[in-house]
Amino acid sequence: MHLNLGYLLLIRLYSISGQVLALSYMYFYIGIHFPVKPVTLVIVLLSLFTAYSWLRYRGLKEITDRIFVTQLMIDICALSLLIYYTGGSINPFISFFILPIIFAAASLRPAYTFVITLVAIGSYSALMFLYVPLDGVHIHQGGTQIHLWGMWFGFILTASLVAYFVARISSTVRQQDRALAEAREEALRADRILALGTLAAGTAHELGTPLSTMAVITGELLNDYQDDKELSNELVLLKEQIQRCKTILGRMSSDAGQSQADTGRKIKVDSYIQEIINNWQQTRSDIDFDIKLKPSGETPNIIVDQTLTSAIINILNNAADASSKKIHIICSWSNTSMDIEVIDDGHGIKEQHQPLLGKSIFSTKPSDQGLGIGLFLAETTLTRMGGKISLNNNKDGGAHAEISIPLAPLLAQ
Repeated sequence: MHLNLGYLLLIRLYSISGQVLALSYMYFYIGIHFPVKPVTLVIVLLSLFTAYSWLRYRGLKEITDRIFVTQLMIDICALSLLIYYTGGSINPFISFFILPIIFAAASLRPAYTFVITLVAIGSYSALMFLYVPLDGVHIHQGGTQIHLWGMWFGFILTASLVAYFVARISSTVRQQDRALAEAREEALRADRILALGTLAAGTAHELGTPLSTMAVITGELLNDYQDDKELSNELVLLKEQIQRCKTILGRMSSDAGQSQADTGRKIKVDSYIQEIINNWQQTRSDIDFDIKLKPSGETPNIIVDQTLTSAIINILNNAADASSKKIHIICSWSNTSMDIEVIDDGHGIKEQHQPLLGKSIFSTKPSDQGLGIGLFLAETTLTRMGGKISLNNNKDGGAHAEISIPLAPLLAQ
């Protein structure tokens, strides 16, 4: 918008210069007289307003539509006054009314363009009847009047076509720009995911050896301290957790780059949700939660997608980390979609953090408690599947995550 405003001010300067030269030629060389004082006053005021606009708005970060509309309205008013004092519709500069319409159609929303077009057409129409006649210029009836009315009709037709088609073209260009920006953002996200996938596979490989060593040592300690019941129970728990880590790392390594981890395994949606909750509860047994299932219609069969499972668990973990006492889980589904709501009773989401969550690798937790990767991966996974996640503050306190997942990519054939 800064560039468009700059062009508008520049064209206004050219128009002022052209009008001064043309009016001077009419007055001094042709001998056509007009009210000099009001015409000069309008030109001076318009020049001062142009200088003021340049100084006032060049430092602004954003030029709003209202500022641009004000500039165009000033142009129409100034042009109307100049045409009024210099012969009305016989003045060839009356065609300049098309310029504000072109600028509005190229830069503003359709509603503003419509207003500018109406004002310009109204000004032109009024000047067909209201004007100060030029001394020394005689308008003959008949052909001249037909010509003037033809110009008026042609202007209305041209203004309408320009307002419509230029606005459509500008809208298409803006949509293409947005699409390109979204494509670039999606490419950046894909690069990040690829980097994370490579890092995960490398980390899984590197951690395999120390975990195997820990498992061996734990087994030897179990054999050495079989008589110590308390220590043996703790060693058994440690061995189970080590084995769980190895299982997770193995899955990370084998499933990297796949959209479905357990290809061909069909499961009912309600069973899938319960399976996710059970797996999550094993790792977060300290969290108190309740769950409500709200089916709508038949319960379809789906094919398990491990990346979706990880995404949902990541969101549950975030809610568990933020919660002070309890989280609430509400699951509903139909033949076409599955929706999951996760509500915690924590401190909620700060307004300045809300645009960053899920859009980039960002975390409000200490570095030893999380890096913000989980929510970013969840957002990316859901977007890839055509779903979405919205994060808001709950009216009763805490955060409210809403997950919407289309079932079409997951439905079993």
